[in-house]
Amino acid sequence: MQANRENRHASREAPKRQRRPLLSVAIAVLILAGGVYWLMPGGQDRPQEPAAQRAEPVAPAPTIPPAPAPQATAIREAPDIPERSEQERAVAPPEPAPPPTPEELDQRLRAALAESGLDVPSALQTAVSAPYLLDRGVSSMDQVARGLVPQRTLNIARPRGAFASRRQGQRYFLDPAGYRRYDTLTQAISSLPVSTLAGLFQTLRPQLRTTYASLGYPVEAMDNTLIAALDAIIEAPTQQRPPELVSKGALWAYRDADLESRSALQKQLLRAGPDNTRRLQAWALALRAALLDTP
Repeated sequence: MQANRENRHASREAPKRQRRPLLSVAIAVLILAGGVYWLMPGGQDRPQEPAAQRAEPVAPAPTIPPAPAPQATAIREAPDIPERSEQERAVAPPEPAPPPTPEELDQRLRAALAESGLDVPSALQTAVSAPYLLDRGVSSMDQVARGLVPQRTLNIARPRGAFASRRQGQRYFLDPAGYRRYDTLTQAISSLPVSTLAGLFQTLRPQLRTTYASLGYPVEAMDNTLIAALDAIIEAPTQQRPPELVSKGALWAYRDADLESRSALQKQLLRAGPDNTRRLQAWALALRAALLDTP
């Protein structure tokens, strides 16, 4: 069946009438979207679309004026820092000097010994001439106070000869002949004048305390340690009769349990014999009194 001409014309006209509303809506959406885009931060850096897809030119959105910068707060009034007077600057303490090197400290200590007029016996020269004199002296003092024998730190030659024992039947005793090995060292120590040593202690007291503190001990404990070292010598037991020994493998021990329980220092003094021990004790007692004597 053949279609009606009017109907065909009507069907072609309808799309033309619908295109205009649709085109108007599309332009309005683009304008709205463009305005939102320009108001978004960073929108001005958006890359442009290709020319083939570019929409109708749109009027730019109005520019938003920048916010005013905050005003600086005025600095409140404050007092001036006073300047030191010329007199105060003149008496200002100098910058602290760097601590002396171990070599410089040894030189100062030997100079103090020379100025004191102390005549160091030959048996003690190795101890005085070795480096780190103050460190070794303070460490030796600490060891003696703890009942130890400071053989390495004192740097004094060991007595000549070997440990001597004497057999009586099935029993063994210290040989009194071995006491003579310690005569020279005992004479050297006990000949040191206690008044000179007490004066040297007062002169070197700051350096002694600094060195003692470097061992990790409280600086105020140094005086007590020196007195305790002298007391360890003074309180050592003495026996006129040589003590009896018992074998402990390659070593000897004292049969008397009380003697064997003594410190290494006091057992060493037993080997020096009663005469040498009493001589050292008399010297230590005199030095103790000189140190504690208040002028």
